[in-house]
Amino acid sequence: MLNNLFHDFAVALLAASLLAVWIAGRPSSRVPPKPLRALERVFARVMAGCWAVILLGGAVRTWAYREYEWAPAAGRGQVVALVVKHVVLVAVVVAGARNWWRLRRRLRS
Repeated sequence: MLNNLFHDFAVALLAASLLAVWIAGRPSSRVPPKPLRALERVFARVMAGCWAVILLGGAVRTWAYREYEWAPAAGRGQVVALVVKHVVLVAVVVAGARNWWRLRRRLRS
């Protein structure tokens, strides 16, 4: 249960971090470059930690899925729901990562 909690929390924290970097890094936000660089560095560390927890916790979660999370009554319906959930979350993370990389390029130039 704790693994699931930490895994889900890491996903939420990663999405929130990417959103915060995107908001702060928009040209219309008018955040000066020096504080923006510091903020980006902090969030880069947070996001790296999130990725570590997501990958390690996800491996454990996948390994233990059938034994602890599979609901026989739900059958294949839960697999479809998990696929949809992961597609949505991957799309959010990819969009956020794209914006973050753009910000990093802009700050380094």
